[in-house]
Amino acid sequence: MTFKDWKYWFKSQPWHLRWFTVLILIRPIVDNFYYLKNISPFLSPLYLVGIATPILCVYVIISFRRRDRSVFDFLFGLWTLLILISLLFMFINDPLSKTFLEYFLKLSMPAYLFFFLRLYIRSLKDLDGLLQTFLYSALFVVGVFLFEIIVNPIRVLKTRDLERIQGYYGDVMNYAIYLSQGFLIMCYFYFRRKNNQTVFVRTRNLVMVAVICIACLFKISHTASYGVFAAILLLFILFNLRTNRTAGFVLILSLSVIGYFFGGEALEKNVAPLVQTDVDVYQGKKSDERLLHGRVGRWKSMLEQYSNFPVISQFIGMPSTLKDSYAEVSTGAHNDFVRILFFTGYVGLIVYLLTFVSFINRLKFLSSDQHFLALGTLAILILYSISTCPTLYAPMLYVLYAVLCFLALPTSVLSKDND
Repeated sequence: MTFKDWKYWFKSQPWHLRWFTVLILIRPIVDNFYYLKNISPFLSPLYLVGIATPILCVYVIISFRRRDRSVFDFLFGLWTLLILISLLFMFINDPLSKTFLEYFLKLSMPAYLFFFLRLYIRSLKDLDGLLQTFLYSALFVVGVFLFEIIVNPIRVLKTRDLERIQGYYGDVMNYAIYLSQGFLIMCYFYFRRKNNQTVFVRTRNLVMVAVICIACLFKISHTASYGVFAAILLLFILFNLRTNRTAGFVLILSLSVIGYFFGGEALEKNVAPLVQTDVDVYQGKKSDERLLHGRVGRWKSMLEQYSNFPVISQFIGMPSTLKDSYAEVSTGAHNDFVRILFFTGYVGLIVYLLTFVSFINRLKFLSSDQHFLALGTLAILILYSISTCPTLYAPMLYVLYAVLCFLALPTSVLSKDND
């Protein structure tokens, strides 16, 4: 999809969907005003977006309904019911507070974004358009990043003896989201555009993006993002070997040469400090609880706490205990599976995991490039879920759920898009 094609696609969207495309474009700019909330939430564009988005999504969901249904609709419908039940208990425990409103908007986000994107993604063209829009929005993030490394860091934090730049964003995950998903999308377009662009142009574009991503990785010092980037790169190599063995072997040889001359020093300087605690655990110098920067110990403590809840609360979530559960059901869990367990109980976690099973079952209907995109999406979601909570970051869900909603389309549409 050229820029001209993208503009035509954008203008062809109905207004009840086009606003979301604009939102994706401006989201990185809006996120830069995160700290305005410390002055007043009414001055923060991020707060305004956080309120306007669910209102517009729900309006579209109610006003325009899809005729086709999929297993994803059933699973997300059931999960949405559990989410609403937990939010009701949280409201009873802390009614009419600003804190509850903030968490209500954040915790309900996976539900309304999924059902909205089910209306937004009607074909492969819509998916490609959204992915290209995400890349355009990432240009602003790249600009901020280049300013930080070339001119002057905006905000620097220390983690495990390493400095990480964060800009005006509220969390280093903002850089990580655009890094990981931007790289995945460019790899997907490398396969997708094989009939429209020369190998040289596709390779040049991908190498430029990969260099920026690697530079960003070294500057944000985020362990999970190293794993995600490596997983996407491995998938890219494997799919290259499937579609073009010569290009695949050339890629492996090039990466081997680069790794031999530069990899050792780079890993020792930028990665080793991040995993030193885990190495110490493996060598028996520290307890198992120190794994993943102490997260394993936290999860053990949380799960022990969960096992002491009433049985009904274990099945539908911690909020039903009517205790303060804000930390446990949000990013405080540092693991999305644990967070979902605390938020919607065993039932909610099982329903959520069943979406992964359904996701994998749909892969057989996809072409090679779509197959790569789907597996890369799944890798991002699962790997980030181990140490963070990706389903609480809107820009991440824009892409992840768009791919999911594409898979939810009728097989006749998928088959048509494969031709």
